[in-house]
Amino acid sequence: MTQFRSRGEKDRIFSKGVKAEIVYAIISKGIPLFRTEGVGDISTISVVVNKENYELPVILPEKIQAKLRRVMLENLRREYSKFDAEFKDKIRETAKALGYRRTEGEWNCYIAPPQERTSSTDIGMCGYCPSCTILGNITDDSMMSDLNTAYGIKSRVAHDIAFSLVDYKKAVMELTHNKVADGVSYTGQSLYSDLHVSPGVVFIGKSTAYDLTKNEFEVVLDALSGITRLGGGETKYGSVETRILGVKFSERETISSYDIMRAVVSKHKGEMMDAEDYVKEANELLNTKGFTEYSYHVDYKEAWEDSLDYAGKIREFINIVENRTGSKGKKKGKSSGGEE
Repeated sequence: MTQFRSRGEKDRIFSKGVKAEIVYAIISKGIPLFRTEGVGDISTISVVVNKENYELPVILPEKIQAKLRRVMLENLRREYSKFDAEFKDKIRETAKALGYRRTEGEWNCYIAPPQERTSSTDIGMCGYCPSCTILGNITDDSMMSDLNTAYGIKSRVAHDIAFSLVDYKKAVMELTHNKVADGVSYTGQSLYSDLHVSPGVVFIGKSTAYDLTKNEFEVVLDALSGITRLGGGETKYGSVETRILGVKFSERETISSYDIMRAVVSKHKGEMMDAEDYVKEANELLNTKGFTEYSYHVDYKEAWEDSLDYAGKIREFINIVENRTGSKGKKKGKSSGGEE
């Protein structure tokens, strides 16, 4: 089975079901706040394992995707700064020729939702970098010139919920915080309590990459393993370690984070155990399912080449959908709309 897609494939933007499953552990190292909103709110899910009820803290997929994108952009900016002027010019000119607007000066892609209600969904994303082409974006006329409609470029990385292996009552603690006034020694009425995940709690997550090249896949792994802070108030509380446990290439998804959680919780009943023991047990289970370690060294230049190729295939598709021909995109008829 082919593990990766290739740069230059004519139908590269259409899925062929080339999947790579990535199972990872997120280990609490501080006192993170994995919540949706509000003080005193830790995201949890009730599950039944072997007829016993458990309430498990969870990290929701949208939180993982958002952090993955931010870390990926950090990595891309760091590596871009090392490129020579010739390669930077190539990125700029290629993107400009495809009709992308944000090509002037040094490349920088960032997440910045518009402050007012407009047709644009984001005012900072470029549309053509590895982050945009791997994790998706909305390509509209603010991002690419002379479009008649907006196109949803789907993320090629999907996420399961990351389940705690420890029950809520043992995994979560209540702590009292205060805000000390500057220049004086009293705290006034600034005491408040909040719920935190205890240090050493292990969460098991799984992400699946679809139809990526080898370079793109390794960009994803580099970003995922680089998540070291997560959750609400992450600058104060959110210290974590993200450890890739195993990778498996397949034509279908073979396991979920839910399956792994069930296997471990059914044995240890949601008890608080040494984090390394839980990681070892998850690894042993994955080994029986065909998951292996994946060694890599990301070539970010090659990843950019793959990304620009993918962006070019998106442009070709848009030209077809909007009944256009040629790189200048001259209209031959009315737009029919569409979505990739």
